[in-house]
Amino acid sequence: MKSRILWNAANFENYITIMDQKSTAFHSKRSLYIFGYGSLIWNPGFNFNASRKAYAIGWVRRMYQGNTYHRGDQNLPGRVATLIQDSHSATNGIVFRVDGTAAIHKTLRYLEERECDNGYVFRMVPIRVESSSRIIMALTCVADMKNELYLGPDDVRKMAHEITKAKGCAGPNCEYVLKLAENVRRLFPDDEDEHLYQLEHHIKIAKVIN
Repeated sequence: MKSRILWNAANFENYITIMDQKSTAFHSKRSLYIFGYGSLIWNPGFNFNASRKAYAIGWVRRMYQGNTYHRGDQNLPGRVATLIQDSHSATNGIVFRVDGTAAIHKTLRYLEERECDNGYVFRMVPIRVESSSRIIMALTCVADMKNELYLGPDDVRKMAHEITKAKGCAGPNCEYVLKLAENVRRLFPDDEDEHLYQLEHHIKIAKVIN
């Protein structure tokens, strides 16, 4: 099943190089789709040629991944988004298209440093572009329970309280969650994300109490 394939940047770079050697006529048109469901939505950090709203089919967004650098530290890890497989769900986000071998290589190296050094792995997942029945395979970053920073589920009030306390080099953990909720609501006003919006609600309460 394609959505279960795990890769690292070297895998992708070798694959792209081999494909370009076999089909030099399409060298400049080589493209890679990248799906963002967390901070990549508002801060991709890489150059891209096109972007569209989209859904990762068979996945659900959860704040289950710990972070001890960007949004937390060793004493109090922050919580950031990951994807959990769920055949009845689809997660909204943005799919980016990066064109050209050099640009793809640069983007992969950037994402490996930003995401994979923090417990995530590359994975290919099926994506449906909004207002379309077309399914494409896109690269995304997923952190599952096998990595050492994985925190998993907990009581939503307890999670919210910890999120309001955690802070990393990129800023407060609550800023990340509230900004994600704000952007998801703005881009997908008709969608419901119970987990994210419950956390948003309890974080705002916790901030007032604290």
